[in-house]
Amino acid sequence: MHVYYFLGGCLVAWALLVSFLGIVKEGFPASKGTERLVALVSVILALATISAAAIGGAHEKKKTNASGSATAALPGR
Repeated sequence: MHVYYFLGGCLVAWALLVSFLGIVKEGFPASKGTERLVALVSVILALATISAAAIGGAHEKKKTNASGSATAALPGR
């Protein structure tokens, strides 16, 4: 799950940067090439974050509680 936290942080930072540039610079993104690059980076980061969460969740260790049913192990416990 550590990859998920890293990619999630990168996605948040990217979203803040794009939002800031969109507010500060009139006409951002300036060209079609820049617009496509921003969209491509956004999609790649979003898909990578979602994939890391799905893969990490599938490989998470299961713990059995007192009643015998399986529960997901919490990090650090």
